[in-house]
Amino acid sequence: MPSSAFTDILSLENEQLSVQLRPGQGAKLSSLLDRRTGREWLLPSQLPGGAYLPPVYGDDFSHHDTSGFDECFPTVSACRAPEADLSWPDHGELWCRPWEVERQGDALLARIEGQAWPYTFSRRVRLEGDTVCLDYTLDNHADRPFLNLWSAHPLLKVSPGMRLQLPGRPRAALVNAPSDPAFGSHGERRPWPELLPGVDFSTVQPRTSGRAVKVFFPEVPEGACAILDPRSGEALSFSWNPAELPHLGLWLCYGGWPEDGRPGHLTVALEPCTGLPDRLDQARAGGTCASLPPGGRASWGLRLRSHRFHPPSSPPSEAP
Repeated sequence: MPSSAFTDILSLENEQLSVQLRPGQGAKLSSLLDRRTGREWLLPSQLPGGAYLPPVYGDDFSHHDTSGFDECFPTVSACRAPEADLSWPDHGELWCRPWEVERQGDALLARIEGQAWPYTFSRRVRLEGDTVCLDYTLDNHADRPFLNLWSAHPLLKVSPGMRLQLPGRPRAALVNAPSDPAFGSHGERRPWPELLPGVDFSTVQPRTSGRAVKVFFPEVPEGACAILDPRSGEALSFSWNPAELPHLGLWLCYGGWPEDGRPGHLTVALEPCTGLPDRLDQARAGGTCASLPPGGRASWGLRLRSHRFHPPSSPPSEAP
């Protein structure tokens, strides 16, 4: 029987990894644990006591647990739909609704029907050794093109001093959502990794820095990025086909969000995506959003590998 209750937790595990999925909460991946080292890669719930609240369609994402790996679709930021008289809610309409999830052999197949548009979104999760394999399909059941934007949204559990490795060693980033005017305005190009003078943002900063910013790297020469821990020698590497996911978003939160008086979060999110920036209407205006024809199907994949890139407590000699 498919699972969709809010309290359900489904899991996959092998000798290397364990993954937990919450069907009733947008099929969120709430845990990605390396069983060999005990390393948890996903941020736990940021609500008091590690709680999870049942979301309602259209909720503000920031009022919930803001944790784990959610699917943002067909937008990240709330906006009017470019092609129809409707609005898309904050972080899209998938994270806040229950999915049907069933076990198929060694995989979990999660599926959901669109609410404001006739589509089917599915994600298959399986483990291959030290790698989590995510395979997606999207079917448009409408008689007109479906403009959409998908973004991975893995909020990672990080600590100061961890390092980001980005594809092609970019020298500039596009600002999307800054917490501080010093980062510049939306759409401004800033140097990378020194988004601010003298501050290397490819190194995770302490929570006390009180900063948060979302940036994009519009051209991804290769589908690969990683978060590295120089102290333990552990890494979580992301890989994908850049023809399917041509852009990379990067959320850097070092105590600067949320901005409503609650304790600021410490997290990083590496976000391969189909379009930019976070608002679908702006992505359409910039010519970067996806368009799925009537009756069309799109598919893409993402791989997350938990591994060592050097022995513990020794200096890194080579990035993964």
